[in-house]
Amino acid sequence: MTNWTPVIIGIIITVIVGFIGVFIPFLGVLAPIIGGLVAAYMTGGDYKDGAVSGGIAGAFGGAILGAVLLGAFTAIIGGIALGFIIGLILGVIGGVIGILIKG
Repeated sequence: MTNWTPVIIGIIITVIVGFIGVFIPFLGVLAPIIGGLVAAYMTGGDYKDGAVSGGIAGAFGGAILGAVLLGAFTAIIGGIALGFIIGLILGVIGGVIGILIKG
């Protein structure tokens, strides 16, 4: 069962770091990883729980960023889809790292 409070905090962190990443280029790529890491660290559990929490936080945060930042260059739906997929992959990676850190 997913604890939604850390996931929502992870989504917010992903969006904030992503918007800061507009000014610092490499930070935008790290946004879903950082959000997923925080969500998984706060949730705890095993690797599966961390991957799920980090993936959800990264995917929805990435979708929000994709709609806002990529929507100007692509269709809004394309920006959401691209942000969701990239955020999901990077969020799962961040989630596993968060569980490793909490260890």
